[in-house]
Amino acid sequence: MSGKSAGAVRTGSSESSDDQRAAAAGQQLDNAGFSPAEYVDRLFPDDAALEGVDVAAANIGHRLQAVQQEIRRQLRAQSDGQQQQTQGIEATKAAISELYTRISEMKGKAQTSERMVSDITQDIKALDVGKRNLTQTTGTMRRLQLLVGAVDQLRQLREQGRFGEAARLLPAIAGLREGFSEYHGVRQIARLDEAAQVQQRRLGGLAQQVIQRGFDAQGRLVGDAEQMRAACGCCTADEQARVTDAYCEQQLRAYAAIFPLGDDESQLEHVSRRYAWLRRILRNYAEEHAAAFPAGWRMDEELSRR
Repeated sequence: MSGKSAGAVRTGSSESSDDQRAAAAGQQLDNAGFSPAEYVDRLFPDDAALEGVDVAAANIGHRLQAVQQEIRRQLRAQSDGQQQQTQGIEATKAAISELYTRISEMKGKAQTSERMVSDITQDIKALDVGKRNLTQTTGTMRRLQLLVGAVDQLRQLREQGRFGEAARLLPAIAGLREGFSEYHGVRQIARLDEAAQVQQRRLGGLAQQVIQRGFDAQGRLVGDAEQMRAACGCCTADEQARVTDAYCEQQLRAYAAIFPLGDDESQLEHVSRRYAWLRRILRNYAEEHAAAFPAGWRMDEELSRR
């Protein structure tokens, strides 16, 4: 009994020792400088160690299986990693492609919006130009209507002899005509402008006749002084000059007959008589004729200058 126990103990201790040697030797398999001969010598250093050859073989078999399982696991892990990496790359490519698509769409929408804004801006500019043209055309048509009405009204006032109202209408007609100075190439406007000039000439001629007929052959005032004064407002500068010349010649006719140039009566010794005549003429103008002429015509100065 004791002998069997001792043998069992030796066998157990031997197996334990063999396992330890096998485990120690198994660790050497991972060494880069692994030598099979040295490995076997270390595993079975003596003949007694050969008793654990079965255990060592079993351990090596387990070790081989473990290594093979680890290799398969690593291969599966590597394959899974490559697959995941491939899937990640594909996902990244898809995300980049989607991002590029969205950026392209946004760029296209931005270009479309820019074109729309440009088109709207052009439309607004066109509408603004059209509005200004319409406003200008409307204003031109209104002024044209005013000019037509003013010319016709001037004709009626001339025919009725209403010189005061006609004189106030003349500046308005002149302003309207000036506004159409750029449109004389238009036949209708040119005809209207000519009609306005004709009416003004006829009015001025009639006013000149009324003023001159307001004095008789002896130079006495026989006409309506108020009407004659109003008629003066319808005269142009040339017509005013003609009226002034005719009036001064008529009023100074007797003076020129008495004191002709080059005659003895025109000498210096007759200055007092000439001055008396001139005073009488100026007094007659101030008392009788001044109401028939505007103060701006300075008719008394013209009499003294002649």
